[in-house]
Amino acid sequence: MPKKPDYKKTEKWWLGLIVLFYVLYNLPGVPKYGDPHAAILHGVLTVLPIWIVCYAGLIILNKQRRLKEVDAETLQKMKDSEEGDV
Repeated sequence: MPKKPDYKKTEKWWLGLIVLFYVLYNLPGVPKYGDPHAAILHGVLTVLPIWIVCYAGLIILNKQRRLKEVDAETLQKMKDSEEGDV
């Protein structure tokens, strides 16, 4: 079994920011119920950063860790070896 690659610094920052903004978004009682200005401010300070960090992080991580292109022959060999192991 191949060794799993270590997480890069970018992935750690990305995950940390997603968790931070998710926790901020889900704070109980924030914003005050029925206050439209607080709801807009809450959305700008939490929802927009979650979207930006999520999509920007996906783009950056996709550039750093591209998936390997596997041809059909190699894929079939891998599939056959997995069936033989079962």
